Amino acid sequence: MTQLFENVVQKPRSTSRGPCELPILYRDGSWFGVFYRIDVARANRLLDGTGLEAMPLLGKALVTIQAWEYRDSTVGRYGELGLGIQTRKRGSAPSLLKYALDQRKQPDQGIWVVTLPVTTEPAWAAGVEIWGYPKYVTPIETRFDDRAYVRLGDELEMTLDPVHGPATPSVPLVTFTGLGGRMVRTVIETHSKMRWGSGGRARVRLLGGEGKTASAVRKLGLEDEKPLLAFRCDAFRAVLPAGEDVGFAMPC
Repeated sequence: MTQLFENVVQKPRSTSRGPCELPILYRDGSWFGVFYRIDVARANRLLDGTGLEAMPLLGKALVTIQAWEYRDSTVGRYGELGLGIQTRKRGSAPSLLKYALDQRKQPDQGIWVVTLPVTTEPAWAAGVEIWGYPKYVTPIETRFDDRAYVRLGDELEMTLDPVHGPATPSVPLVTFTGLGGRMVRTVIETHSKMRWGSGGRARVRLLGGEGKTASAVRKLGLEDEKPLLAFRCDAFRAVLPAGEDVGFAMPC
């Protein structure tokens, strides 16, 4: 943990819900998620107008749902759930090998964040106004005992039974978002251990309520798919800096 935070210098940024120190530091949390492989054309329909396309993995698009319980962060305690598509700039061809080795060094690839609901107004304001993350405020319930569990309002719930697969160091989270008609790429450094397991250990269920995340899950057809992989982390730590304008226009 010391290595991750020791050289970080925070600077204040203003938001509509008060000041926010950047980078945001996540000093303690829990995290779990699943990955799907789905039809590329279906994933690309959610990327229309972004200048991005799904980055194929053995002919399929990679989609992820992930949940966090942040117990200690410099923007407060809150919960979050994210739905994303692994993408590349349209027409580019980043290397899958280099992607696996170090995502930071491939500026043409990242996760397009489809939705990112959170539980608090300060987290919502910072995410939307500084990065363009597609956040909205809604109840999120999380539990991390033997089984990991998240419920997103009346939209969906996701559970993960204990996983006993290999443990690996966490990788940086690289995201694409749109802000003011520009594309922003953000590299989120993490320092955690992830435990991996089969997607058969996980279940994602829509609850019938309307919402942006449930709507996107339906458009992607995830309710009819089984997760490929799942992971869990019980000591999540990360540094979220301001993103970088990667220099091509997109719709606001």
